[in-house]
Amino acid sequence: MRLSISALIFVVSLLGLTLSFNASAEEPTQAYPSRTIKIIQPLGPGSPGDIASRAIAKSLGEVFKQPIIVENKVGANGIIGMDACAKAPPDGYTICVPSFSQITTNPVLYAKLPYDPSRDLAPVILIGDINSSFVVNAAVPVNSVRELAELGKAQPGKLNWGSWGIGSFPHLYMAWLQSVTGASFTHVPYKTIGQTVQGLVSGEVQVSLNTPGIMGPLAKAGKVKILAVVARHRSPLLPDVPTLEEAGFELPLTSWVGVTVPTGTPKPIIQRLNSEISKLLADPKFVERILTPMSISPIGGSPEDFAAVMKRDRAITEKVAKAANIKAE
Repeated sequence: MRLSISALIFVVSLLGLTLSFNASAEEPTQAYPSRTIKIIQPLGPGSPGDIASRAIAKSLGEVFKQPIIVENKVGANGIIGMDACAKAPPDGYTICVPSFSQITTNPVLYAKLPYDPSRDLAPVILIGDINSSFVVNAAVPVNSVRELAELGKAQPGKLNWGSWGIGSFPHLYMAWLQSVTGASFTHVPYKTIGQTVQGLVSGEVQVSLNTPGIMGPLAKAGKVKILAVVARHRSPLLPDVPTLEEAGFELPLTSWVGVTVPTGTPKPIIQRLNSEISKLLADPKFVERILTPMSISPIGGSPEDFAAVMKRDRAITEKVAKAANIKAE
């Protein structure tokens, strides 16, 4: 059957429109990035994730030859920032740098979370584990985690335990220690990590968890005491401080920091971000200058590797929360 001239013109025109549509759909990915990129950091200034965010922004900005800004959207254990991440356009111009709590504990501890990590966020890369440590104000008469637990049993509720929100890593570990020892502490949630540190130093709270990089100088100044390191190995910043396992307790979870983007972000953009950040994690100078002082042990890997970690830790967190009788609020 022969096509009429008008029909042939229609087919050619339709083909042209299709090719034009495909070309325009691919153009943003091919030209990426062509304008300013925003990194949303759900925790406050000075946190390990914030320091990592700013270092990555500076390095990627030089590679991409585009400005990269870091916006701290803090509050409610990172929920405000993560909600903004989840609702951002999936075009590669919004990058999110969440930590363990925003991805794995918030879905377990909040009944009405405005975002779902597995649905709304696509993993890019796991930057690394954040080593933490049990810390008490210098005036607290204990020198080990075991002694802290005994004091928490002898004087239930007297010691204030500071965190940066319900579901944050310090809060989860407080609940865990109570569940395995029978101790009792009073939870005091602050808005940011910096406020928690100030509360610990001033004596407003007596116990918390934080990184060796932040707590080490305070311990040397005699303002706090570090009881144990929450990590798989001793911290190079605190070589004389035992790990939690060496202190006689099982290590249930370690914290971490990673990179995500809104679900729907084109895979070529995700792969490029993964590739460029992988180069940073493999750079000894970047690790020594940025990650080690923040007590971050670099990991890296593929987006699929990060997705597996997120799934694994979510399952472990659910078990820990159940054992500690933590219910979604």
